[in-house]
Amino acid sequence: MTDQPSQARPSRADVLWLSAALCVGAVLIFWRLADKSLFPDEAFYYRESIASLPRLINITVYGNFHPPLFYLIFHYIDSVLHLPAPDYRYFTAPFGLLTILATWALAFRWFGSVCAAIAGLVVATQPLLVAMDRLFWMYPIVIALAMVSWWLLLEAQDATGWRRRWLWLGYGTIVVALPYTLYLGSFVVAAQGLYAVVRRDGAWPALAWGIAAALALIPWSWAIRIQLPHGAFPGAAFGVQGLATAVLLMTPPESWTSPTFDSILAALVVIVAATACWLGRRTALPYLFVPLVLQLIISFGFHRDLLLYRYVGLWLPAFAIALAAVAAWLLASRARVIGALLIVVALAGNATALANFLFDPYYQSTDWYAIEIALHERSRPGDILIFNQMEPYLVLEDSPDVKGHQVMLMSYPYPPQLAVKWLDAHPASRVWYIENQGYFPDPDRIVARYLAKTRPLLYSTLQKHSSEAYWALLQLYGEVKPARP
Repeated sequence: MTDQPSQARPSRADVLWLSAALCVGAVLIFWRLADKSLFPDEAFYYRESIASLPRLINITVYGNFHPPLFYLIFHYIDSVLHLPAPDYRYFTAPFGLLTILATWALAFRWFGSVCAAIAGLVVATQPLLVAMDRLFWMYPIVIALAMVSWWLLLEAQDATGWRRRWLWLGYGTIVVALPYTLYLGSFVVAAQGLYAVVRRDGAWPALAWGIAAALALIPWSWAIRIQLPHGAFPGAAFGVQGLATAVLLMTPPESWTSPTFDSILAALVVIVAATACWLGRRTALPYLFVPLVLQLIISFGFHRDLLLYRYVGLWLPAFAIALAAVAAWLLASRARVIGALLIVVALAGNATALANFLFDPYYQSTDWYAIEIALHERSRPGDILIFNQMEPYLVLEDSPDVKGHQVMLMSYPYPPQLAVKWLDAHPASRVWYIENQGYFPDPDRIVARYLAKTRPLLYSTLQKHSSEAYWALLQLYGEVKPARP
C-alpha cells in the first residue's frame, strides 16, 4: 500500500457501504439530539460564546485554556439566531458525518473497498465519537477537520494545475484554523509537517502551511503565555490503566470491566495499531498516530494530563482505519475467520456500549433536568444555593429557582472555607447544596460536613451513574440549629 489511490473510482457497492455508514451515523448522532440537559462543559462554552466580546476574550484567556475561534464563531451566530442552548448541537453534530466520510475516503485510498466499508461502519458506531458528536463543543469539529486535512494533503500532492492550487488552499485554511480551534490541533499540523519532510515529493506545501499556521498564532501568543501554566491540568494524577476501555467502549457493561479486561484490550489495541502501521508503512497512516505519541510524551515527560478521554478520542478515526486495515488483510488471507471475528467483536462491542449510552440512564451523564425539577418542587423565595462547582451552576443558571437567589460557587481557586464563612453569614436561610464531582473542589467535603453539623437536613437525593464524574447530589438544609443551653 502507498499514498497513491488504491482504485480509480468507488464502485456502486462502495457508495452503498458509505451511504450505510452515513445513515447509521446520522441516526446515532441526531436521534433526540436536543432532548438531553446541557453537559457542564457545554454550559461553560455556551455562556462564554454568548458573552460580550471583551468578556468572551477575558474568559478565554483567564478562565479557560482553549483558543478563541470556536467561541467567536458562535458568538456571532448567536447574535443573529438567539437559539436555546441545546439547539446549537445541530451546528456541531454534522461534523460527525464529515468524520465518517473522511475516514472512509482515507481508508479507501490506502487499502481499498473492503477496508473502507469496515472503517466507515466502525467509526460511525464508535461510542465515544457518537457521544462527542452529540455535544456542543469544538471536538467534533477538530476531529472532522483533522481527517479532512489529511485527505486534502494527499489529494493535493498528486494533483496538478488549478485543482492542485485549490486543494492546497483548502488544506491551508484548515491547518491555520485547527490550532485556533483546539491547541491539540497543532499536533496534527506537526504530524503533517513531519510527513512532508519525510516524503518531500509533492507534499512540501504542507510544511509551508504548517509554518504559516505557527506564524498565525503570534497575535494570540500573549494569551497562550497566560493560559499555558494552567492548561492540561499540571501535576494532576493520571495513568493509562483502563484508558483503552474508556476510549474505545466508553460505556461497557460493568460486568465487563476489570484490570484483566483492560489489559487485554490495551494489548490488542497496540497490536492492531502496530500491525496496521506496518501494513500501511508506505502510506500516511503511521503519521496519523503521531499526535497521540506526542500526547504520551508530554503527559509522562512534563506531567500534563493530555490523556483525558476526549483528548485521546480525537484519534479514534485513525484507529478505525487501522482496525479495518488489519481485518481486511486477514480476510484476504487464510486467517479470514480471525478477520471476520475481529469485525464482529468490534461492531458488537460498539453496539453494546451504544445501547447503554443511548437507552440506559445509569450509563449516561447527569440528568440536570431531574435535578432542576426536584429543586423546583421544594424551593422557596428566600432559599440560598451553594454549588460545589461553577459548571453545574451554569447549567441551572436560567432556572427560576436559581435566578434571583443568592448563590455561592466553590470553584477553584477559592477554598471551601470561604463557603463556610458565607454560610455563617446566612443563618436564617434555607440552603440548597448541589454537588457534582465533589472530589475535585472539596475532596475533604468540608462544606458538606459543616452543613450536616450545623443545620437540619430537610431533603436529599443522589443521582448515581456508572461514572462517578456524573453523580449529582442535591440536598436542602434548614436554618442553623439553635445553640444548646
